[in-house]
Amino acid sequence: MFEPNSTIGWSISRLTMTAQELLAFLRTPKLEGNGWNRTGKPTDLIWLFAVNCMIVATIAVVLFPIMLAFDISMSSSMSDLFKRPVWQLLLIVVVVGPIFEELMFRSWLSGSPRLLIPFSGLVLWMALTYSYEQLGWAGPASMGTAILLALIAGAVLIGVIALWKRPVPNWYVRIFPLIFWIQALLFGSVHVFNYAGDNPAALLPFVLPQIVGGLIWGYARIRYGWWANIAMHMAYNLIATSGLVYILLTRPDVL
Repeated sequence: MFEPNSTIGWSISRLTMTAQELLAFLRTPKLEGNGWNRTGKPTDLIWLFAVNCMIVATIAVVLFPIMLAFDISMSSSMSDLFKRPVWQLLLIVVVVGPIFEELMFRSWLSGSPRLLIPFSGLVLWMALTYSYEQLGWAGPASMGTAILLALIAGAVLIGVIALWKRPVPNWYVRIFPLIFWIQALLFGSVHVFNYAGDNPAALLPFVLPQIVGGLIWGYARIRYGWWANIAMHMAYNLIATSGLVYILLTRPDVL
């Protein structure tokens, strides 16, 4: 239909090649031995982002009518977020949220020990503080929290310094495909709380766009580096909220 050397033909070729490379990685996620690890050019990220948007748009075409049919609505916390001033909404959704989520779910995905240690410390901190609240340790909460944070921070600092130049552990390389898919599924699943409902399992289909994001942004993290997944996440959230921002600016009485 289109000449290979034409602008449209060249664009389709680039999109097709990008999609094929993504699918090849998703079939067998690897940290090494893939022939292109960390060799992707920053400009190539534009094509990957285009593939991301096309996949999510296709999913949205299917899910949006279902959401309307079953009257799926946002959770109260999400509704309150969208009632904030536009600048606060953009700051939280486009800047703070993507940075925090990418640090939590994919900053450590490369398997470098100096990144795995801080991530492990964060998980330990969250687990212990939750236990602290549930068990109701004796003594002032502020003192217990400060001591706990100091101990974990000290252990993380020692671990990072000791393992700064260590290569990716062999055990991590072996189980990387499992880790890669788990992080994407977990990332998508936590977004089920964006919707209101008494049965979270019934809402899981509506987090498919986030699961796709977890897969593609994880791929970007491995191929392009730590900045790529953050940039893609920010751009995605900006586009996803642009319609709402337009309404907030032009017709605030609608919301």
